[in-house]
Amino acid sequence: VGMALTMQGSGIAGIDTASIEIKLNDDGNYTLLTGSTDMGTGSDTILAQMCAEVLETTMDKIVVNSADTDSSPYDPGSYASSTTYVTGMAVVKAATELRDKIINLGAERLGLHKDDVIFDGSEVKSAIDEKSISLFDLAVDVTVGPNKNQLIGYATHGSPVSPPPFIAGFVETEIDKETGKVEIIDYVAVVDCGTVINKNLAKIQVEGGIVQGIGLALYEDVVYGERGDLASNTFMQYKIPTRKDVGNIIVDFEESYEPTGPFGAKSVGEVVVNTPSPAIENAIYNGVGINLNTLPMTPEKVFMAMLDKEEAVI
Repeated sequence: VGMALTMQGSGIAGIDTASIEIKLNDDGNYTLLTGSTDMGTGSDTILAQMCAEVLETTMDKIVVNSADTDSSPYDPGSYASSTTYVTGMAVVKAATELRDKIINLGAERLGLHKDDVIFDGSEVKSAIDEKSISLFDLAVDVTVGPNKNQLIGYATHGSPVSPPPFIAGFVETEIDKETGKVEIIDYVAVVDCGTVINKNLAKIQVEGGIVQGIGLALYEDVVYGERGDLASNTFMQYKIPTRKDVGNIIVDFEESYEPTGPFGAKSVGEVVVNTPSPAIENAIYNGVGINLNTLPMTPEKVFMAMLDKEEAVI
């Protein structure tokens, strides 16, 4: 068995800056414009969730237009574990600004002060009597006809800090002493990424990162020929783990609250690939008493290190 505890960051402090635009459309729905790209992590879903939470509506009311540099506000891109933490906070700010505009306009239409009305996601209503106006009526009012001003929330966010997510990885292995082959039996990961915005997406992302980490640790080797040509240039030579190679993966979360992140969230994108290599290396040491310091830890490397250890003893 072996274990490792690692950390990463949440965006690049003082550099990553994301902008978000959210429009109230004439049908009472919203359009969220972002320059970030959903690379399969589910970030479009996450950003829509945050927007819906602030505006007290359902996700089917949020249309996400992402990654069109001709029309989207600026975003540095989906890198450095920044989308949920940096772009997500821009969403919260933009949605809050739009919510305030809806409340102010609703209060104006009702002839009340903004402090005397409540917005519940579907209507602006008086806190002192029965007056109310629906979001749909407000949406039509500000978009249809002359001299109108569509309600738009816009915000830019960058963080001076990069709060670290943490992951603890625990691995159980079986090592064939005759061949040096290392087999993963169980891998348990416990993650602190602040508030988990979407547990299903976060769990899948952790599982995927662990599989990538196992590939990095045991299989994936970039090999060059004598002339500098890439020898491992197909998946016949460049091995990546299959479902049969990664064993049983168990993921859990130990939530914390990050005050600089949206709803207390930190990142989870990159930290999850960090623990397999050191955890598996520790397991190999515990199993056969050798230390390896190059990746991948192939059966050949394990076997030769065991052989060198035996010769040293003799």
